Amino acid sequence: MSLIYDELAEAFREHRDAFGVSVIFGATTVTAVVEDSEFSRELVEGGFAEAGNVETRALKADFTTLPIIGSPATWNDRSFRIASITAHPTSPVLIFSLRPAKR
Repeated sequence: MSLIYDELAEAFREHRDAFGVSVIFGATTVTAVVEDSEFSRELVEGGFAEAGNVETRALKADFTTLPIIGSPATWNDRSFRIASITAHPTSPVLIFSLRPAKR
């Protein structure tokens, strides 16, 4: 890989090591950076949904096999499904949009 790619991976690794949490994608557990926003919760009958969408960032290198859209993910004892994956060829980081599995 290029020097810039390696430097980006190292910068993300430092951020992940400081702020990351365990996320399980299928049978693979990785340390990822999770963005959980109160504003992403949907209004449902009786109030707001218990869990909202979550955006997760992880290093490509942490996966032996990349997860696919629709596959399960678990974070903070909550079950999700992968709604989308952003994988730029020049970036070492994958961005996963996760939706609660119960919807």
